[in-house]
Amino acid sequence: MRDKRNRLLVVGLLVFTVAVTGVYALLATNLNITGTAGGAGDFKIEFSDYRVTDEAKATATLDSAKTSINIEANLSYPGDSVTINFTIKNTGSLKATVSDLIINENSNQDLNIKINGLTNIKGTTLDVGETTSGSIVVTWNAASTNPNPESVNFSVTLDYLQAT
Repeated sequence: MRDKRNRLLVVGLLVFTVAVTGVYALLATNLNITGTAGGAGDFKIEFSDYRVTDEAKATATLDSAKTSINIEANLSYPGDSVTINFTIKNTGSLKATVSDLIINENSNQDLNIKINGLTNIKGTTLDVGETTSGSIVVTWNAASTNPNPESVNFSVTLDYLQAT
């Protein structure tokens, strides 16, 4: 009988120990943290420089965010063209990736707009302060039968995202 009591006592102590350990584990996992956390970094890629090769044929201006070049081109004859060279720079404090350069509002079907170097620029990750460059070429289609001087207004917008 005493043996049976000792066994029950040992089993009871084991059950009690397991129960106390489980309750302690549940209570110990509730951790409350108060306060705020913040990151001290930004990512920004912008057009840092641009140059029109023939200012009699085109003008270019940057928007206030420096992420879009607005271009007005006036070409004289079929086959005529003008080039706008540009540099893109990472001016933020974090790495960033150029995801695309988008041509907006091409208002003239006789004019072709091409971004030279786009395949090298698109998807490029720039370290802080690093640059890449390319050019925008506006060409009056040589096969055009339109005898009047051609003009076009459009913009090229820089699309970028934070590098992972």
